[in-house]
Amino acid sequence: MLPAQPLPVQLANQTPFRYFCNILYNFCMPYMSQPFNLHQINSFLTVAKCGSFTRAAILLNIAQPALSRQVRLLEESLGVELFVRHGRGVVTTAAGQLLQTRATHLLEEVEATASAVSAIAGEVTGQVIFGLIPSVAHSMAGDIVQRFRENFPRVSLVVESAMSGTLQELTEQKKINLAITYEPYQRRNLRCTPLMEERLYFIGPAQCPTASAAEISLQDALQFPMVLPGNNHGLRIMIEKAAAQVRLPVLLDAEINTLALQLDLVRRGLAHTILPLATVLRSVKRGEMTACPIVSPALTRKLVLATPADRPTSVASMRLQQLVEQAVHRQVASGEWPGAQIGR
Repeated sequence: MLPAQPLPVQLANQTPFRYFCNILYNFCMPYMSQPFNLHQINSFLTVAKCGSFTRAAILLNIAQPALSRQVRLLEESLGVELFVRHGRGVVTTAAGQLLQTRATHLLEEVEATASAVSAIAGEVTGQVIFGLIPSVAHSMAGDIVQRFRENFPRVSLVVESAMSGTLQELTEQKKINLAITYEPYQRRNLRCTPLMEERLYFIGPAQCPTASAAEISLQDALQFPMVLPGNNHGLRIMIEKAAAQVRLPVLLDAEINTLALQLDLVRRGLAHTILPLATVLRSVKRGEMTACPIVSPALTRKLVLATPADRPTSVASMRLQQLVEQAVHRQVASGEWPGAQIGR
């Protein structure tokens, strides 16, 4: 049996993360020849990320001498130098790079464990960085954020909106915890849970010749000048591939990565585009735009919920995922997300 060690600090008013750090530290301390603690690890990681003791001290809200002392004690405990100093700041040594990689995973596990322990007591804490593509942010972000804040007031929720490819990169880099995005076209280090499959529509201005049409073939749609996102965007790739299959070019009038500006050009009658109906449903109902389903072939896209494949999912992230799935089911079932069906 491992000997029980009394905790030398008062834990009653500490956050779950600090509570768990102290438990882990006091548990491991008797078996370490040169003990160090997770606060030193966190200080090291912050300096490594900032590349500067000055910037790291500001970020951590502690005095720079105190931060330098924590890192020095960590170096003495490990018997290695972790940083090389230069005129513009610091860079990690080979040992520092190894510690940065492994310590990052360690703190992720600690935070996930602390969150899980807190959840057992009925309290979900922590932070979730949530990414959404603009079309989803426009349609359901408000509902999701409101329900999440009502149910989990002690979780800090940060919302980012960006194009699908950008969200996938940020999630893969662990800068976003989970993101609603389109299914990746290339292999990525992501876990993807299907949400829905939605049909794509030809979107035109109110006076568009297709306004009264029940549907439009892809060949006919490609006769109109288009405003589309850049050629590295998933939707653009899909449209270009579909156009190649029917041996027609895409008449690109403007290449714009901002959804709001794309829609403004369409509304003004300057261009046309291809999007899910839910993205423009309000404008269509107001008579500002027209939407016609594309056929021969029909174009569909899969919406997924992406999380980093090699990072533990916190309880807070899991709770948000549940709310997202409920919101999707609710909107598809009610007809608020037309042209869509629940993904498999």
